[in-house]
Amino acid sequence: MSCRVALSLALVAATASTTAASPLDLFGFGGRSSAMAGTGVASSTDYDAVYLNPAGLADTQRKRATVGFLAGDFRLELDHAATDTTSPRGLTIGGQVPMPLGGALRDRVGLGFGFYVPSQSINRARAPFTGEPTFALLESRALVVGLMVAVGFRIDDRWSVGVGVNSLAVLRGAIDVTIDGAGRITTQSEQRLLTRFAPIVGARWRWKPSTDLGLVVRAPSRSDYDIEVTNDLGAALPLTLPLIHIAGTAQYDPLIVAAEAVWRPSSSLAVTGHLAWHRWSAFPRPTLNPVIGNPAQETLDFHDTAVPRLAVEYTRPALGGSIAARAGYAFLWSPVGAMDQREALYDNHRHLLSAGVGLAWPGRALPLHVDTWVQVQHLQARRWEQAPALPGMPIVHDTRGDLIVGGVTVGVDL
Repeated sequence: MSCRVALSLALVAATASTTAASPLDLFGFGGRSSAMAGTGVASSTDYDAVYLNPAGLADTQRKRATVGFLAGDFRLELDHAATDTTSPRGLTIGGQVPMPLGGALRDRVGLGFGFYVPSQSINRARAPFTGEPTFALLESRALVVGLMVAVGFRIDDRWSVGVGVNSLAVLRGAIDVTIDGAGRITTQSEQRLLTRFAPIVGARWRWKPSTDLGLVVRAPSRSDYDIEVTNDLGAALPLTLPLIHIAGTAQYDPLIVAAEAVWRPSSSLAVTGHLAWHRWSAFPRPTLNPVIGNPAQETLDFHDTAVPRLAVEYTRPALGGSIAARAGYAFLWSPVGAMDQREALYDNHRHLLSAGVGLAWPGRALPLHVDTWVQVQHLQARRWEQAPALPGMPIVHDTRGDLIVGGVTVGVDL
């Protein structure tokens, strides 16, 4: 019985993981950026700059600690029927500190950190057998921990640079099925969690008093798993079990290069234009062949994409402090090409609409900063035709849906 249980668990793990991008790439990071369609490369100076552009931390003026919460509803449909995709719930923690340095570094260096922790689990990966349809980039996408730290440095009145790192866990392990001295089938398991770092590098330039430009490069971030299942059951079974290799990628964000411009026609209004390149052509396989000798896996048809974003922010005095109204739009081209063979890793083009309100009382005895936001992401309907099970009978699937998510963050100046 122990052997059957162990091997069942191993086979389930081998077919139960899918690559998905992180909530940072899906929603944006922080209350302000999420309300503005994920922009902020050229304007963020808060803790969210650790992901958006570390160069913004050079303009941090006050120590601030922030906590927040997001919740959403994933309404994904396959062939007009709702899927059982888990909807996101998560906690955001962040902070930034202007470094109290002297001399040439005085008021030039800022440090920040940011965490995103899903409330349902530390990390979740899910996928069906090869050929069973799944939303390749949305399943489990908001169920991944994000841990980041960054530093920003102001070179002069116009230039700032910054560097940060995003860290993810990598699982390595082994399961050994053997026979003990009493002739019983037993298992021994060993797992190790390692850390993989993905650098984030950015720069910011004040082109004119009313215009800021920003550029950020985020290295690919991925969380892999690699578990080897070995056995020595020759005396207990009339057959030899093969070596089983459970390996693949549970979470993946591609290389992203994003450029952004912020134009302020007045002290109250800011207009942001953003364009990013996502290198999805390097998308790794969610699951590798678990058994040596299986037919070779087909090449995935993933391609690079360009993502445009547009956002506005209007700020004015109110309620003894200030109030900011925010809105944004983005169009996210799907990187997934034709899935006309055995694989059924599906994805759709998405329209992203966002809005939010920010309230700030920086001069009070309890200096608060409260940001609320909501996003609606609409998946354009898409039809897929896979290789036919019988000649002349292609397998046809339709995918569509909506993502609805919102959140609130509260920051306190220290």
